[in-house]
Amino acid sequence: MSLSNTSSNQPQNYGSPCSLAGAVCALAGIDGIDILVNGPSSCTGFTTGLVDGGHPIRERSSPVFSRLAADGHPRLPCSEITDADVILGTGDKLIQAVDTLAEKRRCERIAIINSCSLSLIGEDATNILKDHALADRILYLESTGCSKSCATGHNEAMIQLIGQLARLQAASQEKTVNLLGLSIGQYSWKHDLAEMQRLLTMAGIRLNTALAAGCPLAAVHGITDAALNVVVNPDYGLDIARFMESRYGIPYIAADRMPIGFAATDQLMTDLLAAFDLAMPAALEAEARRCRREAILALSHSLRSDLLRGLPVAIFGEWSFVAGLACFLEQYLGCAPVILGIEGKQEITFDEIADWHDNKACPTEILLNPDAGQKLAAIKAKRPVILFGSAFEEYLLAQAGHAPAFYVQTTGPGFQRVNLVHRPYIGFAGVLTFVEAVLNCRLTERYPYTG
Repeated sequence: MSLSNTSSNQPQNYGSPCSLAGAVCALAGIDGIDILVNGPSSCTGFTTGLVDGGHPIRERSSPVFSRLAADGHPRLPCSEITDADVILGTGDKLIQAVDTLAEKRRCERIAIINSCSLSLIGEDATNILKDHALADRILYLESTGCSKSCATGHNEAMIQLIGQLARLQAASQEKTVNLLGLSIGQYSWKHDLAEMQRLLTMAGIRLNTALAAGCPLAAVHGITDAALNVVVNPDYGLDIARFMESRYGIPYIAADRMPIGFAATDQLMTDLLAAFDLAMPAALEAEARRCRREAILALSHSLRSDLLRGLPVAIFGEWSFVAGLACFLEQYLGCAPVILGIEGKQEITFDEIADWHDNKACPTEILLNPDAGQKLAAIKAKRPVILFGSAFEEYLLAQAGHAPAFYVQTTGPGFQRVNLVHRPYIGFAGVLTFVEAVLNCRLTERYPYTG
């Protein structure tokens, strides 16, 4: 195995969602919470696009604010703090923003998130609003902003929220689970949720709540009713599961990466059924066979298998997704992951990929928190035929200028492609999503449209 390990000096790069964005996406995925960013309007522009792209609502086209809508971000209002306010104090603007928000919306709860600059100087929103008429409905959260990753912000926000709202004395329900690890900032969260709901139904297991994935606020109060937590994305769920086990005694199951592919899905469902001492149901076995048959038929009728063997691919995103997809593409389809661009992780060890990556003929370049220049240099050097990533990597692929090269959007930011039919990344159906994507790219290369 030969690996090139390149790391940016910056913990979080421009163009990648920061921990504030992760916290906002987590809270925006819970119905009944209105979010107010205590910070400059520049903190809300990028994040509003991420939230609206991942979880659009009718509110975007209707002016629900007066002053707070003036900056074009009615979905995510902020206190519009300036440099002068940081020096002189933010209290008046924060109180005004809360009053405007309460006037325009009937909120069950208002979550106030301090931006990183205000967290850094120790701005105490709790003290500012302690005598406010809505004080008992306000939740306070701190953000580490650009210093940490989107996943870190998600985890920190959900741990704070659960710690404040969840019932301590829970009536644990048998064969009931919570799903942890989904976020509306993830490109496929709706489809992944639907796939997990489908598999749980086949397994005879009830879903209590899918945290931060369109769940109601009441589900946070009752999150401790579940007998087990199931982590479908360790980056976004493992820390929460550990917290809940420590605080509430709820056990959890989690893999070291997302359950992408047949082997990973089989293992997740086997572990889940074993936790409840259940046998593999016939319906679940039949669904696995169906998806395997669909994939094999598509592969055998569309292309010779050797046309995928060694196909160079690049994957950009967060570790749990990148590792899960790379493992599936290499082991099941025979592709060669030549670039793994990983956000939000500071170190990769050989042990973390040794169980699936052993391609001596095609060394993988691992980029940790890469900037645009590092990504572009790697793309030019490795010349991937297919790139999985966000709109930023699509732009860099075009800049690299080599053909043929195809782009498959798998992460935000940037929601240029709309998926209205069931296209999950995880589970048995997720296999068909990626087989379809790879085959369509390869077929387009073999049979290009010439006009």
